[in-house]
Amino acid sequence: MEITLSKNAGFCPGVRRADEGVLKLVEDSDGSTLIFTIGELIHNRVYVKSLEDKGVRAINLDEAEKAIIDNPKKEIVFVIRTHGIPKPDEEYLRSLSEKYEGVRVVDMTCPYVKKIHNIAAEHTGDDTYFLLFGSKNHPESIGTISYANGDKAIVSSEDELKSIDFKGKIPILCAQTTQNLLQFIKFKKILEKLCTNAIFFDTICNVTENRQYEAIELAKRSDAMIVIGGKESSNTEKLYHLCQEVCPRTLWIETAAELSTDFPDSAKSAGITAGASTPDGIIMEV
Repeated sequence: MEITLSKNAGFCPGVRRADEGVLKLVEDSDGSTLIFTIGELIHNRVYVKSLEDKGVRAINLDEAEKAIIDNPKKEIVFVIRTHGIPKPDEEYLRSLSEKYEGVRVVDMTCPYVKKIHNIAAEHTGDDTYFLLFGSKNHPESIGTISYANGDKAIVSSEDELKSIDFKGKIPILCAQTTQNLLQFIKFKKILEKLCTNAIFFDTICNVTENRQYEAIELAKRSDAMIVIGGKESSNTEKLYHLCQEVCPRTLWIETAAELSTDFPDSAKSAGITAGASTPDGIIMEV
């Protein structure tokens, strides 16, 4: 069988930056430092388990102060995940670092996500209506929307977009960094028809764009397609649906253990791509 691996499969620069940063924290720790990520650093359970094995624990924000109190003689590092966190949550973490000695905060928010935070903070006000094309329950969307001033909404469908009353305010449209580029273009066209004064920021990261385009082209010329990534990963889910549209025999797996001997049955060619939070080791094993 001919197997083709997508050139853009696996860790994106933002995830690789976070991975290297946390591993450096582990390396520099002399055993007296406790490292906690606020939420999972990335959406991949195998990777998160590997961090746990190195002593890095994922906790919720409401567990942060208790972690400090329970470990009075330890230095504490709180790591902000790649998806970012809401503005009030970061302010709370910073307040803990000021309140307690030996506590610090390391921000591993993806630079592309941070860029949208800045857009939301700097370009919104009482005369604007900030719109984020994204998944309502996704950590990145929840974090990003918190930075916008004035009216704001997370929209995930065309019907939702069409139903909004902008109250004469200027609509500002951004997208979650891992959203479907083609769908975002549709959103822009709809908003242009609804409001002549709409402002757009193309915030889908170019790594995501390239990964999606390459995956589609690979799926078109493959008998079967395998998409590797965590089931909580938004960008992996997008890859899966995009590939499935052009290659019905598309399988979404987290690890090689989910491959079965009857897939891809009778296929002469198979393409492989992977989400931005999928480690290289898992990809090569598949």
